[in-house]
Amino acid sequence: MLLRPAAPNELGTRLAELIIRVEQEQSAPPFGEVLMSAMQDTATKSPGFAWEEEGRLLSYAFASVNPDGRVWTLEIADSSGQGERFLEAVAEGLPTVGIDEAVLWLHTSAIEPPPSLFTHERDLYRMGTDLPIPVVPEPLPEVKLTGFNVERDAEALIAVNNRAFEGHPEQGNWSRDDLERRVSLPWFDPEGVRIAWLDGRLAAFHWTKIHEQSESAGEVLGEIYVLAVDPAFHQRGLGRAIAWDGLEYLYRERQAKRAILYVDAANLSAVNLYRKLGFQVEHTDRAYRWRKVS
Repeated sequence: MLLRPAAPNELGTRLAELIIRVEQEQSAPPFGEVLMSAMQDTATKSPGFAWEEEGRLLSYAFASVNPDGRVWTLEIADSSGQGERFLEAVAEGLPTVGIDEAVLWLHTSAIEPPPSLFTHERDLYRMGTDLPIPVVPEPLPEVKLTGFNVERDAEALIAVNNRAFEGHPEQGNWSRDDLERRVSLPWFDPEGVRIAWLDGRLAAFHWTKIHEQSESAGEVLGEIYVLAVDPAFHQRGLGRAIAWDGLEYLYRERQAKRAILYVDAANLSAVNLYRKLGFQVEHTDRAYRWRKVS
C-alpha cells in the first residue's frame, strides 16, 4: 500500500465514498465538522494523506491548524483494517508537510494508535437527552435573554468565548475569522445563539445547532454547540439558565425531540451540570498527541 500527500479535491467521489463506508462500519463519522468544512474548501492548503492499493482509496488522513497556529488537529477515515500501520505511515509523513505537533482525534474504539508515537491525552463525551427536559431552573429576573445580532454582538461574544475557554486547544483564542467561518455554516441560526445579558454586558451564550440530516429524516436532532459563561459572572446560575433557554428554543422553535452535546470528560463541573439537566454519556471520542522526534 502506498501513502501519498493528497488534497481532498484530488480524490473526487472516492473520498466521499470512503467517509460513508467508514461511518457505516464504525457507527460514527470519522471527521468532525471543522475538518469537514476545511476539506470542502477547494482553496484549502491544509494537508491530507491518501493510502491506496491498486487505485482503491483505503484510508485518508487530514489535518487542520488550531487557532493557536501551532498545533494541528488530525483525523482519519480508515477502512483498511490496519489502522495502526496507517497511522505509523501518517506520522512519518507529517514532518514532510511542516507539521511538528498534532492532536489525533479518534471517533471509534476500533483503532488503537501505536503508543510509541501517540500519547493518550483527553476524552470527549457525547451526551444526549430527550426533549423537552423536565428540569426548570430558578428564573433570573436580572438576566435578559436575546438572540444573536452578528454586527452588534460579535466582538463581545468572541471576548467571552476566549475568556471562558482560555488555554483550550480548539475552542480558545477565537478570532473574527473563526467566528465568521461558523456563522457562514448552512445551519447557522442567529436566534439559536442565545445571549444572556447581565448588568448591560454579554455574560454568557448558548450556541445551539440543528442537524440538517435529522430534519430531512423527520427526527429533529438539536445540539448544544457551544456554551460559555464569562468567568466574571461565575456562581450566578447562568450556565444552567442559558443551557435551559437554548434547549427550550430547540424544542419549541425548532421542533427538536432530542439534543446532544460534546464535553471534555475532565470538565467535571460541566459534566455534572449536563447530568443534572438529564444528559447521559452515549459515546466517547479519544485524543492522542503526536510530536515530531527531534
